[in-house]
Amino acid sequence: MQAQEVYARWLDRGTKIAFAVCLATLLIYLSGALPPYVALQDLTELWTLPLAQYLEHTGAPTGWGWLAFLGFGDYLNFIGIGLFALITLACYLRVIPLLLAEDERLHLALASAQALVLVAAASGLFAGSGSRC
Repeated sequence: MQAQEVYARWLDRGTKIAFAVCLATLLIYLSGALPPYVALQDLTELWTLPLAQYLEHTGAPTGWGWLAFLGFGDYLNFIGIGLFALITLACYLRVIPLLLAEDERLHLALASAQALVLVAAASGLFAGSGSRC
């Protein structure tokens, strides 16, 4: 099977899975099964604040700190968003061995470089010294 077909199949399945997780976590949030970290009635006022003030008022995490807040309904939603962000990386990692086997050197180099950039970006390597994310 060609690498493009495998990529497309993984992209399709990954998107469907991430959508289902987003829907499930939204329903959990809306049901109130888990308490929110930031009360819904406070959001409209807090959203008008600059980021630094929002973080100060709420104590909200930055960067990968949201992982420690998965017990709150509003942060549980981040799982689906994170899955959407990982789909492209998973697709590249899946097709890299196929591109190697097919001797597709240019595509292999591009897919490998893109995977490395995605991993570096997720690690915070490109965040900069002044960034809080």
